[in-house]
Amino acid sequence: MYRVGILMDKIESVNFNSDSTISIIKSLQNKSEVKLILPESLHKASNNIYATVCNVRIGTLKKNEYAMEKKYKINLNRLDCIFFRKDPPINQEYITLLQMLKELEFQDTLILNSPSALLSFNEKILGYNLSEPKIPTVIGNDYKEIKKLLEKYKEIVLKPLNLMAGRGIIKIKNKKESSIIIKEYLKKYKVAVAQKYLKVIKNGDNRIIIYNGIVEKKILTRYPPEDDFRANIAFGGEYKINEIKKEYIPLIDKIAAFLKYHGIFFAGVDMIGQYVTEINITSPTGIQQIGNGLSMKIANQLLKKIDSYHMSCK
Repeated sequence: MYRVGILMDKIESVNFNSDSTISIIKSLQNKSEVKLILPESLHKASNNIYATVCNVRIGTLKKNEYAMEKKYKINLNRLDCIFFRKDPPINQEYITLLQMLKELEFQDTLILNSPSALLSFNEKILGYNLSEPKIPTVIGNDYKEIKKLLEKYKEIVLKPLNLMAGRGIIKIKNKKESSIIIKEYLKKYKVAVAQKYLKVIKNGDNRIIIYNGIVEKKILTRYPPEDDFRANIAFGGEYKINEIKKEYIPLIDKIAAFLKYHGIFFAGVDMIGQYVTEINITSPTGIQQIGNGLSMKIANQLLKKIDSYHMSCK
């Protein structure tokens, strides 16, 4: 059985009824040895990367049942795979963690998603770069360019680059106070994504799951609540399960190939209408909501990926 290390946030803080990582662990646990890696314990000594791990077993999701035992320190290159599932913010602590994991890649340890890719790509910029067509966008901290975008389209959204789940995203209209809002936003976040506001959001924000280059045809369509424009479930958005539209499949297939090439095993592509707004490559969610046996599909592909990787290393 393969030894799979899961690097995630504290399990005590997780909602087992909705969390994607927990459902993947549950699907993995009868086919592999699953070990939780405690991220705060990760450290380098000489040329090795060590951390404290413990065996974990998930019980009934509705009851938040889990058991952890045999806590001990190991050289992480003894694991057959590390599945990285830590949530943003992408701060210095997060970047340092990835830099240490990147050294493990040099020691032929399989890490998914690849820390090299996570260090290279920003989720919101990657979404913009791979979208066809593209939303009118300004990325950076140039107040004048953002103000010009607002004056042209009358309504824009501002997004921080290092957060998740809709946090920090605001919508502003071209009014007298907008100049102050933009300047204060740039002062707080330093760098931002400014984009034309898409009114089509009322028809939903689509989350498309991609794993090992495979596109899941069932998608999660999230709708914003009446008092907000953000469709994130964390902000009270409702959702339905739909099928991906046929006209978007060529673009999503192209994105899937790009992600697989760069070592991004598991991702969530977000689309509003015809636009890709973000590609979540750090800790995408939605698989429990989508259902359709998706957690087992991902677990099986993960084990297949581990198998092919270690066969190629022999």
